[in-house]
Amino acid sequence: MKARVISVLALILAFAVIIYGCYRVYSEYQFWVFCVYFVAVICGVPLCSVLHEAGHMLFGACVKIKATPKFTSLRKFMGAASCEIKPETGKNLKGKIIFTAIGGLFVNFVFVVLGVIAFCVPAVPVYLSAFTGFSLYLFILNALPLDLYYGKTDGLVICELIKNEDTAKVMIAVLTIQAQVLNGKPFEKLDEKLLFDLPQLPEDDINFISLTQLRYEYFNARGDSEQAEKYLRRFEELKKEYM
Repeated sequence: MKARVISVLALILAFAVIIYGCYRVYSEYQFWVFCVYFVAVICGVPLCSVLHEAGHMLFGACVKIKATPKFTSLRKFMGAASCEIKPETGKNLKGKIIFTAIGGLFVNFVFVVLGVIAFCVPAVPVYLSAFTGFSLYLFILNALPLDLYYGKTDGLVICELIKNEDTAKVMIAVLTIQAQVLNGKPFEKLDEKLLFDLPQLPEDDINFISLTQLRYEYFNARGDSEQAEKYLRRFEELKKEYM
């Protein structure tokens, strides 16, 4: 309920900014400029989401984290998509994930600041504010620690990591395993502590689901068909129910 209320308020604020921008451009420029501005605002709905994810990709690349956005529908564009994380190294993952999560917020914030400058500084063209409204919506929605329909916001991931919550501990363990495997370490040689010496999470937590899949991969690689089948069956149940 809280997330829904915040989403609606953020959307109302975004529309207010868009309407103000359209009014300013319509009042101060020729009609064709207003038409181009209006089209840019509409195109900004998906484009701001793409730029948000590009921020994750850029910041991630700086710290050897591969962030791959997942857009599956227009609805995803309305709240930014989820992002698949693949670390190239298992060192200092907490700080690197926080830095990667900040990337999307930073890009949206830049466009918000640009819009404020365009509205307030006469020397700066008002039409540069075309992406401000939806960037503001994405920034508010993703900066706050919320669990939305498409997953955890950047703000929630950052808070969980800073507070070292159980879900963050499991996430770091999952990413550490992924980094080791990507660097050539066989599943059967993984340290079992990374797979089992972890806090218990709710079954709908994405990190618990990922951990379940890795446990299957581990036992499958060791040739323990009974345990592998158990975790595979559990993973399929979780995927069907929550993904």
